[in-house]
Amino acid sequence: MAVTGAPRLTRAVERAFSWSQSAMALILVAFIVGSLIFTGGQVGPRQSAPWDQVRAWPVFSVPAWVMIGLGVVGAITVIPLAVMTPIERVPRLLTAIAQAFAGGGAALLFAGMFPSDTGPIPMPGDSAAFLGAHWVATALCAFSIVVLIAALIVRVPAYERLRKSHGGTT
Repeated sequence: MAVTGAPRLTRAVERAFSWSQSAMALILVAFIVGSLIFTGGQVGPRQSAPWDQVRAWPVFSVPAWVMIGLGVVGAITVIPLAVMTPIERVPRLLTAIAQAFAGGGAALLFAGMFPSDTGPIPMPGDSAAFLGAHWVATALCAFSIVVLIAALIVRVPAYERLRKSHGGTT
């Protein structure tokens, strides 16, 4: 059931979720572009630079707390987003799922690019290193995806009824 009478709050929650998830993906894009330009095309730690480097890899560090913080914002706002989104805007939840996938994927890539000496998840192919703590943000994004899928399962029938009552134009 959607909360009515709070469109500003609904939009603020939607923007906070969207911004937090998209920011993770945008940080990855900035990292990749910066690496291609300044580090001679070296994007990962085990990769060699195919051309001359202006700056040594990494072009900038991405601390785990940045990604985890953005993941926390998404995890905090996802339940209000799922509950408060008006029925006519339920398709927007699909966009939110895509944003959470992009954010979680970016965090997972950073977990592999910035490994740790200790941790719960060993690096594939390197038993002496572990995924960086960025993986926590991936788990938070996965939580958001599960919540959004559950919201879609519950709310799509009402959206379809609304759409049919308006002649399929919603």
